[in-house]
This record gives sequence, C-alpha cells and structure tokens, in this order.
Amino acid sequence: MPTTTEFTQDTLADALSQIVRIKSVSGNEHEVIEWFKAQFEKHGLQYKHSGRNLLAWRGQGPKRLLFNTHTDTVPPNNGYTRDPWDGARENGRVYGLGSSDAGGCLVGMFHALLSADIDESRCTLMFAPTCDEETQGQGFEIFRDEIPEFEACITGEPTDCNVCTAERGMFKLDMSTAGKSSHAARPWQGDNAAYHAARDILAIESLYESFEERDDLLGRTTLAVTMVNGGVARNVVPSEVKWVIDGRTIQQLDNTETIKRVKAAISSHSKIVREKARFGVWKRDKNDPLVKCACDASGAENVSAFGGVSDAWWNQNAQGLIIGPGFPHLSHAADEYIEEIELYRGYQIYKQTAELFLNS
Repeated sequence: MPTTTEFTQDTLADALSQIVRIKSVSGNEHEVIEWFKAQFEKHGLQYKHSGRNLLAWRGQGPKRLLFNTHTDTVPPNNGYTRDPWDGARENGRVYGLGSSDAGGCLVGMFHALLSADIDESRCTLMFAPTCDEETQGQGFEIFRDEIPEFEACITGEPTDCNVCTAERGMFKLDMSTAGKSSHAARPWQGDNAAYHAARDILAIESLYESFEERDDLLGRTTLAVTMVNGGVARNVVPSEVKWVIDGRTIQQLDNTETIKRVKAAISSHSKIVREKARFGVWKRDKNDPLVKCACDASGAENVSAFGGVSDAWWNQNAQGLIIGPGFPHLSHAADEYIEEIELYRGYQIYKQTAELFLNS
C-alpha cells in the first residue's frame, strides 16, 4: 500500500537514474511505461493503462488533484560528450537525456503521490505520466478525456521550481519562396529564389522588431526563422527555397493576428505551405487556491511565466500551474543533468502542495 513516509534524496536520485537509462524518445515510451506499471503494482496503487499513457491514483474522494508530466524525450543532439542514457550520478548530479526535461518531474510527482499525507476518503490524488509531449500525437491531449474530472492540475516541467501560471502560444509556418532556375554562369536568365527568400526573411526580422504589444508575465510575441534549405547544385541558380518560421505569442498579439501580419510582410514570391498552430496562450489566476498552495510550499512570493510550451494547454477548465525541478536552459541541451538537491526540492514542493490543496 502507499506510504506517507518521507523519501530520501538518494532514493529519488536512484529512481531517476533508472528512468534515464530507459530510451524513451517520442513514440518509444513503452519501456518507461512498463517501469512505472511495475512501480505502481509494487506500491499497491490503482492504475489505468491506455496506449502509451498511464493514470495512477490514491483515494476515492470528490476533490481531485492531478499531477501530469511527460515520459518522452527529444533525440540526443550531436553535442553530447557522454552517453546520453548513462544515468550517471556524479558530483551531486544525475546526468542523461531527459534527466531535467522531464525526469525530475516524473520522479518527484510519483514519490509525492506515494507519500502525501491526505485523507483518502475526502479526496483523490492522481498522477498521469503521458507520451508525445515533445511531438504531439497520442499523449495528454487525447488521454485527458479518459481521466476523471479534476479540480486542479499541476503540469511538470523544469522551471527551477518557480511557480508558473502562464505560457505563450506557439505556431510554426513552413514557407516556400519561388524563383526560376538557370546556370550559375548566366544568372540573368533565372530568378534567384535565394535572394527573394533572403529579403523576406529579413522582412520577418523587421516585423518581429516592430511588435509593440506586451504582457506583464509573458513579454512579447516573438518570431524566429529556424531553418533554411534550397538549391540542387553548386552551379544552379535555385528555383525554390524552403524555410520555417517559429512564432511564440501572447494574448495581445495571438497566433491568428501574428500569422496575418506575416502574410502581409512577405513578398508575392513567398507563401505559407503549411500552418501549424498547436498551442494557444495559456494563463491562470495567481489568486487561485492551487497557486497559493504552491507558492506557500515553494516559498515563492511571485508567480512567473514558463518559457516554453507544455501540456498545460490541454487543461482548459481546471485550476492549473506549471512547476518542476531542473533548470530550463538544460532542456534539449547536450550533457543534460539535474542537481540531486533540486530533484529533492521539487518532490517536497509537489508533496506539500498536494497536502495543502487537498486537505483544505
């Protein structure tokens, strides 16, 4: 049966080391799901398994709090100087892909589920480790409908244990710029798509710099050209250049309006060939009871904004916040790690927040 005994920092670090050693790049979370199932059975937890998602819970009371974070990771990048899946514990750190994003949240939430001191006749504490957060697909966005209604949800992401009540929206635009090919020795016979693309890319930079709308927590809407690809040979003027725009938006200048401005800024040579707006702006009230409980548990005097996007977006109705151990700048970085003391701090915040919220 679940225990209300406090777990040690060493126990948490050992569990995270085990998880990191399991390769769980998006779409291949099956093995880490099996690890959690074994742990749920070991500790006598009730659980549900659907696809590459799990839900475990304690209690049967009507007041419900959900912990949610993701089991998947991005692929390792070429900058790694060590085995991305070694899970090594060195100098007070746990190393490895996903150790910070979001292994620390997984471990902290799971052990908080086990040890939180709650009245199980009055409330229910739930934990959903879900897939595909990094890519979209079969994760929390669809599993949400299989979870009993909850009053509040804590989304686990590395925030350095800051309480975050907002995140920007996100869209991506696949762009194509057209021209006419010719031999590079006779460029006047062609129409160089690279030049047209370059001008339009600089137009996007100017557009971004012109944005005046601001949000107190989220700052401003941003645009970044992140990929450029074109040409078929060194001696051929390119007839097409493909490029990508990444937009992160605020309520005052949202996805729809920003995309409208992009269309107005580019020339007739360029067009949007694919528009993907997965996330809108997500915000919660800093005065919500859940937020106040998390601030009390963490010692935070103010709330922050999360710098990325997360599965919090799929929680549209209940109270919510984003918090977790780990430094945000280490997400997707080479030689990713988490401080063991930070891992333990995150666990304590999850546990105390659950106790304060569910016992109130």
